[in-house]
Amino acid sequence: AKAKQIHPRLDLTVRFRALKEEITGALGMKFLAHEVRRELSDLDLIVVPGGPGRTEVQKDAEFLRALLDFGTEKPIASVCTGALILKEAGLLAGRRATTQRNAMDELRTAADVVEARVVEDGLVTTSGGVTASIDLGLHLLRKHFGPQLAREVAERIEYPLHQNP
Repeated sequence: AKAKQIHPRLDLTVRFRALKEEITGALGMKFLAHEVRRELSDLDLIVVPGGPGRTEVQKDAEFLRALLDFGTEKPIASVCTGALILKEAGLLAGRRATTQRNAMDELRTAADVVEARVVEDGLVTTSGGVTASIDLGLHLLRKHFGPQLAREVAERIEYPLHQNP
């Protein structure tokens, strides 16, 4: 969103799409989705969050198939334990990936776990704990819009760029 503020003409739209209208975070904070839809084909990139609600999503075979279909054709990313959703969908088998440190053993059952803030393997990008979401966002900006925009956003939000990613 900060990139769009810096460059209003940037071809970038961020939407919070979910399987239900209201999502409750780990400490009870409520998040309202912009859209409640299962369809993903109109999106260019998906970022899958983690958190306690992930276990419900990990049991939704229809949605996991939709993520697998999407992630084999278009870029998909995860934040924190969202990597476990990607694992359940079958997107991390044999790939290098990362997640929140407490979930690395679970991720190891399918992926080659790397201790890093951001790991990209083909169309799939995973990031570590929730603070690594900033690194993920800057990585995706750099990849899809160029390094100058990523540097501008990092400077604007007063965030030092890490060596990894």
